[in-house]
Amino acid sequence: MRRHGTMTREEACDMLWSLYLISGAPMYEAPDYDSVQPWLYKDERDNDIAAKSGVISALSIMDTKQMSRNLGIHEQRLKHLHAAYAAAIIKRLKSLHLPDFGKKETALKDEIIRSHPANPDGNVIGSDIKDYEWTHRWNNLVTFSSRNSMYHSYVSGFMEKIFVPMLVKNFPDQAGEVVKYIRKAGYGDGEVLDLIDRTAGYNSNTAYLYQGKSGEEHRKKLQRKQSGE
Repeated sequence: MRRHGTMTREEACDMLWSLYLISGAPMYEAPDYDSVQPWLYKDERDNDIAAKSGVISALSIMDTKQMSRNLGIHEQRLKHLHAAYAAAIIKRLKSLHLPDFGKKETALKDEIIRSHPANPDGNVIGSDIKDYEWTHRWNNLVTFSSRNSMYHSYVSGFMEKIFVPMLVKNFPDQAGEVVKYIRKAGYGDGEVLDLIDRTAGYNSNTAYLYQGKSGEEHRKKLQRKQSGE
C-alpha cells in the first residue's frame, strides 16, 4: 500500500477482497460467564477487534487515485466502498457494546466469589486456586468485561477519529453523503454533529456540515459551551 504507483491490478483486487472479507467476518462468540468451560478463543483475546480496526487504518491511508487507475474504475466508487466498509465495522462494534454492563459486573463477581467452595463467606480469593471450573467461570466474566470495554474504546478512541476525517476528505461539500455514512455506522440524528465535533471539529473543511438550521443552532451551542456560558 505504500509503494506509490507500483501496485498491480491483481494486487489491488486482492487487497480490496481481503478488506471486504475481514470487514464482514463474524466476531468471536462472547465468553459465557455462566459456563464452567474455558472460552473457546481465550488465546486469541481481541484479535478479531484488532483486525477490524486494521481495516479502517488501511482504508484511511489508501491512495484512491492510484487504486482507481489500477482497477480501471471511477475513484468515487472506491470512496463509497471504503466508507461502507468502515461504517459497517463501527456499527457492528457499537451494537456489541453494553454501556450498562459495569453496573452489574460487581454483583456478578461477588456471586462467583461466593460460589467458590473454599470461600463460602465470600472472602478474598488467593492466587492458589485449584478449582478449575470456578476459575474458568471467573476468567470468562473478566474477559467478557474486558471485551465489552474494548468495543467502546476501539470505536471512540480510534475508529471514529479516522472515520469522520476520511468522510470529510472523500466527500468535500457533500454533507448528505457524510451524514449518510455516519448514520450507517449506527449513529442517530442527534449524535451526528456531536460526533463531528469530537473528531474533525468545526473548521474551514467541515463548515459545510454545519449548514442549515440545526447546524447553526448546534454551532451556537458549541460556542456558548466553549465560552463557559
